[in-house]
Amino acid sequence: MTRGLAGYGRYNDDPDHVGCPRAKTDMTPCIARDGHTALAAMDDPQGETCIGCGADPWTLVVEITSATKQKPGRRGEGAAIPRHADRLARLVREATEPGVMTGD
Repeated sequence: MTRGLAGYGRYNDDPDHVGCPRAKTDMTPCIARDGHTALAAMDDPQGETCIGCGADPWTLVVEITSATKQKPGRRGEGAAIPRHADRLARLVREATEPGVMTGD
């Protein structure tokens, strides 16, 4: 896997697949790749963390926006959590787009 911004990256043999530095395997559901569909509703009664690593979507949005020198926006609660997960997935996909990481 080619590593990029904040440790996220794309797999050399499958450039459409986004890899997360926290994922246990590339098959583990991940909010960085799957957005809100990877929120841990079964493991976390409030469904506010990644099913793959247990990370809070807002914390990861802050991490990647600081790496890209963007503003994270407002945290919010409840309904904002799935939006943060989807935003994280979008930001990671944009940041790891082939050519962005390597300058090609």
